Parts: sequence; structure tokens; C-alpha cells
Amino acid sequence: MKSKVELCLYDFVHPTKIPNFEPKIESTTLILDRNSPENKLIYEVQEKSVIDPRFDRGEKCYVAIINKRVTSYIWSSRGSVGVDEINMAIKPSANEVYLYDAFTIEKWRGNNLYPTVLKLALETAEKEKLKRSLIFVEHKNLASRKGVSKAGFEQFQTLFYKRFLFFSSTKLSDPIENHNSAKFIGIK
Repeated sequence: MKSKVELCLYDFVHPTKIPNFEPKIESTTLILDRNSPENKLIYEVQEKSVIDPRFDRGEKCYVAIINKRVTSYIWSSRGSVGVDEINMAIKPSANEVYLYDAFTIEKWRGNNLYPTVLKLALETAEKEKLKRSLIFVEHKNLASRKGVSKAGFEQFQTLFYKRFLFFSSTKLSDPIENHNSAKFIGIK
């Protein structure tokens, strides 16, 4: 089994002006957590076995809603989260948040919904006085990279992962000037 992954690592350093844009279609954004009355909405687009452990860890889900349905979402965590593509976990520092597992329902793509949920996540991080928001995108996912950049994130580092049978290697580029390196740990 052979695999090769290139992850583009982006950050948004707080406080920074968050780009001002609107979705191209009428929608509502919400922050869902374990206690949100609307949290049942995310169960319509993701599995309970995925959602419950995330809510149990105190994670939040930022969603765009159209016609009472989730059309786009992204999860946020202040703790370590496994990154399946590289068999490691990202470990945000105490003043950082990691945004992950983003998705926009296909028929709603192209309407600025993904950058809109990212904007909500960034606004929340600002209110929580965090220093940095992190997100990673596979190099080949040009649409997601475009959405992340539109929301104001800057690519600061690249991670290269190769695997052949049971052997793997990881190379993390140096971060760009004035940006701290992302921290990764092994998955237990």
C-alpha cells in the first residue's frame, strides 16, 4: 500500500481584521454544541458515532442553514485531533483552535457558505481572545484552499507525508516568517 499526502497548513493570527463578505444565498449561521437546542440539525448530515464523541470533548460545530437544513459545516477543537490522512494528531496550544472536517453539500457549493462558516469560527475565536486559528487542506483540494484564503487564512507551512506498506515518513516545512510551527503528535 502506497500513499502520498501534501497538506497545506493555514493560520489566522488574532486579532486581525476578518474579511467582510456575505453568502450569495440567504442563509443563517449557528454555533452548535452539546447543549444547543438546534444541535439535532448536524445529525441529519453526519453520523451519531462521529458527532457524539466530538460534543463529549466540548467541540463546536459551525453551520450554515438553508430551509432548516445544514448546508455547510466545520468543526472546531481546542484539544488534540487525529488527522487520518497522516496518521498523526494536531495539538493546538492553549491559545489556539483547530478547525477541521469541513463540508458543503454539493448543491449549495459556490455560494460562499464555506467561507461564511469559517468567518463565524474566526469571530468566535476573537471573542474567546485566542491568538490563532489553524486549518489544514489537502494541496489538491483547490476549492477548499480558495475558501480558506477568502476567509483570511494564510498558508504558513506544508506537511508532506509518504507511506509505503508499514513505513512512513513525514516532512514539515519551516513556517513562514513570524508564524509558529504547527505541533503534531502520534496517535495513540
